[in-house]
Amino acid sequence: MELGNLDAEALLRSLNAGVVVHNNRTEILFANPKALELLRLSKEQALGKDAMDPKWHFIGSHGGTLTIDQYPVNQVLQKRKGIANLEIGICDSTKDEVTWVLCNAYPEFENGIVDKVIVTFIDVTKEHQTIPYKDIVDLSNDVIVVTKARPIDNEGPEIVYVNDAFTALTGYTAEEAIGKNPRILQRDETDPETRKRVRDALIANEPLREDILNFSKNGRPYWLDMNIVPLKDEFGEISYFAAIERDVTETKNLQNKLQDLAIKDPLTGLYNRRGFSELGQESFYIARRVHQKYAVAMIDIDHFKSVNDAYGHDIGDLVIQDLANCLRNSFRESDLVGRMGGEEFAVIMPSTSLEAAYKKLDELRLKISNRNLKELEGRPFTVSIGLCPLTDETRGLDELLKNADKALYEAKKSGRNKVTAFFE
Repeated sequence: MELGNLDAEALLRSLNAGVVVHNNRTEILFANPKALELLRLSKEQALGKDAMDPKWHFIGSHGGTLTIDQYPVNQVLQKRKGIANLEIGICDSTKDEVTWVLCNAYPEFENGIVDKVIVTFIDVTKEHQTIPYKDIVDLSNDVIVVTKARPIDNEGPEIVYVNDAFTALTGYTAEEAIGKNPRILQRDETDPETRKRVRDALIANEPLREDILNFSKNGRPYWLDMNIVPLKDEFGEISYFAAIERDVTETKNLQNKLQDLAIKDPLTGLYNRRGFSELGQESFYIARRVHQKYAVAMIDIDHFKSVNDAYGHDIGDLVIQDLANCLRNSFRESDLVGRMGGEEFAVIMPSTSLEAAYKKLDELRLKISNRNLKELEGRPFTVSIGLCPLTDETRGLDELLKNADKALYEAKKSGRNKVTAFFE
């Protein structure tokens, strides 16, 4: 090869850029010294080597291993046109470091057929490391977790990176987290529907934003505002997912507190009238739909005005709180207890017959009448209770509550400190 008076091959050998010439079967016909240095091959190893050789090991700019059809020479052969400024990493088993190169490749045609492919490499390893993206991510105040895009097994994708904020929040070191999956941060209390939405988004390669309850290494619960984004390599393939997560535990706790203020009674911690009604309506329709036994009771403190008049409203509040605690401890988790206002309370008992409800309420009445509060100087207080069961004719929860209230009125009218059931 001649270029005027200069030897073209000598010129190529002196270049500080790698040059490789392939035939249309991807075999190497020529590689200059810089190319051999970058490819970590001797001349004898390189000549005749083709792109199918398993010893080739290129990675994309996102760290994923390139498939054979993504190699520069094969891209040119497939597309019959050149590629420009493709950043790839060259690595092998001889050392851990990756040599990053900027690759350009173009075809040479003969009779309309690609005859050769010329590939050039420029070493950009130093430039690749110039902008400290990893340092920025490592030191971010937000938690950042990167996982492989595939495979996604039952427990989720494999974690490949966590930053310092992750360790500070979760207590897991990078060594403990990498190779595991995000389920190590979840427990039974983590909402299964949220977990399903996350999994569905990962399978569909879609971004997602969710609030999720996770748990630290020592079991401390915390809430995250989690934003998951898919990361594509230079070939448009999704190779990783990045989760950018912010601790929103304080905000979530405040939201829960505000919600409780809307539906909970501040004096007793029981549901207020609004909360009781909202949850009660739902339980009523379930009972109606599945033909479930169901009973509602109204409970009122006897002669409560005289307690306030004799001892003051502060002692009256203590009596209300004491009754609330008795109710809370006397009923099942599936039952619903609320303070409807003043000294009046209501209870919903799903899956409970009239007979069972009457027995339970009478035991409660007796237990309360035998209490001896020191604030009342040994004077007992009693309650009257009205009870109403669900029947085929019942039209709604409000009707049950009204009928239970009528039964309560009868209990008070007939002497107080008793349970009276409503009958049509």
